[in-house]
Amino acid sequence: MRSFDTQFEQYMKEFLEETKAPGVAVAVVSGDEVVYARGFGVKNLETGDPVTPETIFGVASVSKSFTCLAIMQLAEAGKLSPHDPVKKYIPDFDLPGGSGERVTIHHLMTHTTGMPPLPALNYSIRGNTGIDADEKPSEKPFPRIDNYDQLIDYIRTADYEVLGKPGEYLSYSNDSYGVLGAIIEKVTGQRFEDYMKDNVLKPLDMKRSMYDLKDLEAFDNVTSLYIKENDEVKYKRHWQVAPPFTACGWLKSTVLDLANYLRMYLGRGSFNGRQLLSPEGIERMCRSHHPFSRDRGYGYGLVCMDDFRGATLIEHSGSLRGVASDIGFIPEKGLGVAVLSNLTGTPSARVFLAAVNLLMGLPVDTPRSVYKEEAWPPELLPVYTGTFKSGEGSVISLSAKDGKLIATVDKKDYEVKSDSENLGTLIMNGQHLEVTFLRDENGKVWAVGWGGRIIRKTSD
Repeated sequence: MRSFDTQFEQYMKEFLEETKAPGVAVAVVSGDEVVYARGFGVKNLETGDPVTPETIFGVASVSKSFTCLAIMQLAEAGKLSPHDPVKKYIPDFDLPGGSGERVTIHHLMTHTTGMPPLPALNYSIRGNTGIDADEKPSEKPFPRIDNYDQLIDYIRTADYEVLGKPGEYLSYSNDSYGVLGAIIEKVTGQRFEDYMKDNVLKPLDMKRSMYDLKDLEAFDNVTSLYIKENDEVKYKRHWQVAPPFTACGWLKSTVLDLANYLRMYLGRGSFNGRQLLSPEGIERMCRSHHPFSRDRGYGYGLVCMDDFRGATLIEHSGSLRGVASDIGFIPEKGLGVAVLSNLTGTPSARVFLAAVNLLMGLPVDTPRSVYKEEAWPPELLPVYTGTFKSGEGSVISLSAKDGKLIATVDKKDYEVKSDSENLGTLIMNGQHLEVTFLRDENGKVWAVGWGGRIIRKTSD
């Protein structure tokens, strides 16, 4: 590991300088051992206290695979099936138009219910998160989404159009994972947080991990939270809170605790002699159930790449205020990596991949996928232009300028280059992001695939 240490730590020095991330923690697992664990930078810019492998961070959407692990445990206990309809456990669940009757737990876990990106998570955060001194309370009215009943009611009655039939499209959905939390509570009779503590965190000896914010108060060595505004890093006092969305992204942990989680996957469901899930259950979680991007598919709370330089790469990232995360593993190599950061938008997936590359003997900057990055045929440029708006708040404007396709997001321009018809890529935060164009029967673009989400076109 000495060669890894030297190269990786030089990489991290340059990474922190480039991204301005205050702190990052990294752990590496080989087989059933943690072979590397280190903190980089600081957990608090004011005090200068360093990040360590024991520092507690948020993990955001890395939480999703934990939720799916719980679902699969309940399936193996005979208490549910992934192919059960959601309405069997949540009778009030439905989607506009009544297609909710055909939605299964499997659709929730794979983001294939047909739900587009919705504002429900933002509403829940706004209604439940403390306000920093430099913030103003929202003056615009918004629906309260403080519990599962209100979330289910919003999904059923909100003014939106489904993308298609259940199973037809994948569009990343935090709302789906909120519903999974409700199902776990219904089936077990326990609070979601209590079930996860008893059946996942404790068996994995994840002693510095928790969901409840009040539990966090009992621990030391907890990171502060930071965001970047106009290229300036700013401190935020309050952790975001959204009670009915706990299952989608509210675990807090350390890279050493997450290393135990990775060891369980590499051990085919076993950790320190405890079998949390059968090898077959682990295989189902790590199997691609629906295309997620050109080269990757979505499993159960995990993104699966079947051929990364001849190996299988299983991974998931996460992002919330003051949180950026990425964990994953390569079963054939017995390798796992966990990355946590305290700055929103830190490209933690780059750190993860740099570590994986060095561990596999590859150049540190080896990409996951290689794209053609060619110029678009001129006749396609007007077909792909337009404005696309997400219920989560994103606005993407695509326009043709000087023979190029330009995406404008948050007042910044990015050139979208062609990989193939209806698939382009752009570079954002040093990473490739795919842009997929969805066309109707007349050849008109009605939506784009962007960051795993399907975002409808609103105008030309």
